[in-house]
Amino acid sequence: MKKITLTLFLCLISLWSFAQTFSTGTVTLSTTSGLEYSAQIDITSTQVTLTLVGPSDRWLGLGFGVDSMTSGGDVVIFDGTNLTDRTFQGIGSLPILDSNQDWSISSNNTTSGVRTLVATRSLNTGETNDYVFSTSDASVDLVWARGGSSSFTISNHGGGNRGIQGNNGITLGVNDLASNNFKIFPNPTSTNLNIESSNSFLSAEVKIYNALGKEVLNQNISKLDESIDVSSLSNGIYLIKLVAFEKVETKRFVKL
Repeated sequence: MKKITLTLFLCLISLWSFAQTFSTGTVTLSTTSGLEYSAQIDITSTQVTLTLVGPSDRWLGLGFGVDSMTSGGDVVIFDGTNLTDRTFQGIGSLPILDSNQDWSISSNNTTSGVRTLVATRSLNTGETNDYVFSTSDASVDLVWARGGSSSFTISNHGGGNRGIQGNNGITLGVNDLASNNFKIFPNPTSTNLNIESSNSFLSAEVKIYNALGKEVLNQNISKLDESIDVSSLSNGIYLIKLVAFEKVETKRFVKL
């Protein structure tokens, strides 16, 4: 009996560890009115998910593990169609395309001039100049840039359209409420968002954030089959967080 119990316990621990996601949370890159730009990096044991939220009418760039356009550093640039994998050639030089393009776009939505782009790749691509992500990382340095005008032609961004965000902490984030235990519907929605879970929580907290990372709704619910009125929210893409027993899961939904 003891052996069986220990084996089961170890299996549960293993499954719990596998489900963990480590995240930077929303990193605000720019607060310039009309050109707000933010990023989030989520890391599991198998892949990294990058979310970029910024102006929809120009290119967006983000570099990993550097504090400038350091030659050989890893950078991605969204060119209007693809999230291109590139390598810095030094300050003032256009980052060149990598021979292998490793990022896959999961979703690309624009609402009211704001683009929300979600893309994934493996933690370690095996390529020399690609940043290696790890769940053991304590932080990551980021550099960013966006087009200086309404264009997807990649060129000099100008002094007001770039910056450095150093030492962004990576902490245990979304975990452990297995995805199939937390459902939201209908999605998209214009009035009510229904929350359904197979877990029997007595209470839970629901938080909703807009595309720029601002909390727009916070509500406690006592049963997870009730609906939340989102009719007052502006049309767009939102992040909903369900918090219960100090565990969190997030999903995205569209308000019409």
